[in-house]
Amino acid sequence: METKKILVLGDSDAGKRTALKYICNNLVETEAASYGKTTLNHKKLQIFSPSSAERFRFMKDILSKNMDGAIIIIDNTQGVTSSCEEMIDFVEEKGVPYLIFANKQDLNNSPLYTNYPDICILPTEAISGKGVVEGLNMLLQLMESEPVKIPTISY
Repeated sequence: METKKILVLGDSDAGKRTALKYICNNLVETEAASYGKTTLNHKKLQIFSPSSAERFRFMKDILSKNMDGAIIIIDNTQGVTSSCEEMIDFVEEKGVPYLIFANKQDLNNSPLYTNYPDICILPTEAISGKGVVEGLNMLLQLMESEPVKIPTISY
């Protein structure tokens, strides 16, 4: 079975750990990062997530080694911050498939606007799990270069 490495990025309190709890089996959480594994669509996934933007800056080269894809979780009540833009630019430079979770749709379901017109943005609600597994499936499709259809999430 094929193994893929996915990096989950986002500002502190964007909902990374909450989302990972819906995705990963045996999630390991430390002050610096979270790590978990899961199997989806006949692929073993190893998922890594630094705990904050500061930790990301410190660990980005180590965590991104052999990365196959990324998810950037953005707190939709805060919008795209400068550290979010830094994370997007980093993933763009790495040339791996990625998408954005516009998280906390239960608090603000307005569209998320970015300066990156070609990014796939998926509305999510990590606290309830809405859109999280669907988003991971979408990322796997992007990683396989399959056409992606963004699902509609109703609230």
